[in-house]
Amino acid sequence: MRDPERTPNPASLAFAEELFAEWRRDPASVSPDWRAYFESLPGARADGLRLGPSFRAYSIFNPPEHAPAGGSGNAARVSTLAPGEIAAQQDKVDSLVRAYRVRGHLIARIDPLERPRPALEELDPASYGFGSADLDRRFSTIGIFGAPTMTLRQILEKLHSTYCRSIGVQYMHIDDLARKNWLQERMEASENRVQLSRAEQTRILTRLTDATLFEEFIQKKFLGAKSFSLEGSESLIPLLDLAIERAAEHGVAEIVIGMAHRGRLNVLANVMGKGARQIFREFADVDHALYRMRGDVKYHLGHASEYVASTGAKVQLSMCFNPSHLEFVDPVAVGRVRARQDRALRAGPVERGLAGLAILIHGDAAFAGQGVVQETLNMSQLPGYATGGTVHVIVNNQVGFTTDPQDGRSTTYCTDVARMLHCPIFHVNGEDPEAVAQVIRLAMDFRREWQSDVVIDMYGYRRRGHNEGDEPSFTQPRMYETIRARKAVREGYLDHLLVLGGLTRGDADRIEAECRARLEAELDVSKSKEYVYQSAGLGPVWSTYAGGRDADVPEMPTGFPQARLSALLAGTTRVPEGFTVHPKLVSILERRMEMARGTRALDWAAGEAAAFATLAVQGARVRLSGQDCERGTFSHRHTVLHDVVTGRRYMPLAHLEPGQAPIEIWNSPLSETGVMGFEYGYTLDQPEA
Repeated sequence: MRDPERTPNPASLAFAEELFAEWRRDPASVSPDWRAYFESLPGARADGLRLGPSFRAYSIFNPPEHAPAGGSGNAARVSTLAPGEIAAQQDKVDSLVRAYRVRGHLIARIDPLERPRPALEELDPASYGFGSADLDRRFSTIGIFGAPTMTLRQILEKLHSTYCRSIGVQYMHIDDLARKNWLQERMEASENRVQLSRAEQTRILTRLTDATLFEEFIQKKFLGAKSFSLEGSESLIPLLDLAIERAAEHGVAEIVIGMAHRGRLNVLANVMGKGARQIFREFADVDHALYRMRGDVKYHLGHASEYVASTGAKVQLSMCFNPSHLEFVDPVAVGRVRARQDRALRAGPVERGLAGLAILIHGDAAFAGQGVVQETLNMSQLPGYATGGTVHVIVNNQVGFTTDPQDGRSTTYCTDVARMLHCPIFHVNGEDPEAVAQVIRLAMDFRREWQSDVVIDMYGYRRRGHNEGDEPSFTQPRMYETIRARKAVREGYLDHLLVLGGLTRGDADRIEAECRARLEAELDVSKSKEYVYQSAGLGPVWSTYAGGRDADVPEMPTGFPQARLSALLAGTTRVPEGFTVHPKLVSILERRMEMARGTRALDWAAGEAAAFATLAVQGARVRLSGQDCERGTFSHRHTVLHDVVTGRRYMPLAHLEPGQAPIEIWNSPLSETGVMGFEYGYTLDQPEA
């Protein structure tokens, strides 16, 4: 038996050909096993024989036996082409594949309004020199899709199905090859298509029914009321439902949602579990006294609830309160998640990304137009602000109030700012709920695998304009002519399911009837005189806190024993053995030691350090975040020291006493708004810090 390592194979062809040439010159010059192999080849001594595989390699120039007759015309040219020319044709196929991966999203059918998208020359086989006669000729695809060979027609069908149907993907900007390959394999293996069971399809239809009928019910029962309807983008509800289900499967404990006003009431009712009765009561303005002087409205309010997934896992949900400042809620929500993660990490070992997740729901015009979005994205991978990845969902109405995209951004997509991160951007047609399901699975799994942000750009439209009293055709007449002619998303998906079979019109009517009955019952309860208003409150983490002008609590003593204070202040000057402090800082630490002994008056930095120290040793977490705050803008703080020999960093405040609460001091990015919002959000969920 031959040594397997010496057996000819395509990967070592150059080596084998060299041996073959040596054998032709002198058979004794090669080992006995190779000599026996070469002698077994028919016509081995013939002058024109070249060593190669025993099978017939397919390409455009030597098609398989079963290739259509149209391909035979070029077969005679095989022997006249040099290997380099054959390789050039394969290179063209490889270039075509790459073009689809990079640019296929530009021709994908992601717009539910079906406006034409431009043809791209680099996606046309003819621009590479291929004609119709080449479509059924085979090329090597083992380095592309894993299969040994495919016809050009099969290659194009696979690429178009993966990248140009209801999902367009931007991911080739990702520098990390492992992430890029992970996405590529997941998408191309399934052709970006999810196989749903009948139960899963029914669940999606039910969620679409809930979303659709909720909006219709409000319009009929509260004539003229503003609700900032989700109509035209109802797929957001099954998207969020599937996202939470997937998060529960991954083991995520808490989810914080941040969003502006469009669709907010629908999300509160059909995702967050806020009773429709309460929303209806707010529309009727029955409890107006409760809102006096609050300066807020129903579609700005938040909510908290417990979500029980289909697996039985429980996820704590919170929606941030958010007045009409659109994207300013983004860093607030992410800061809240970081606070919850820090609490969980202190309680026991847990992966940060599983302790909490932020889902941010954006508008297309705001995502492109507001700088706080970029600031939030920039913080996502910084150690002081990372949360293991945020899921961004753009409800893309393709218009900003009355402003067309070409007047609102300088980029192809509203999401182009997100290309600064090594994360995929999925553009998906919101009228294809199963494509939405595929995208949210990919997004959630990518976030879980790579602890990274991920962006979903869900294309839809606003059926009723900016609000229910608006006339959108004043400024977008042709767009709204198209919108008026379209079915609701639910109806289109129902038609699809009826064609597939397994779900009947009777099933759909039953789902609809149950939803209508539930809404009517909620409306009846909302009108009851016995109804008791349920306040969302500040949540359980605030339940033990009291204060403010109206609180009946005594003044708390704030003094601290002098001897212990001196010892703590002295502790802020200690560094590990072998740590080389910058020479100019040695004198600063010596002066700090004199302050600790009481022989020198405290300066500002020492007083601040003493305050942080006393908080930490009494169990209060300390978090300081801002531009250059480790050293201090005026070179006064120096809480984080740098070894001038090794570059090692050390913060004495974090090593004062065993069991002290954590102290974090982070240099922030040069941020105008994002960091402030993040830290505000952090304090909302860390009252003890």
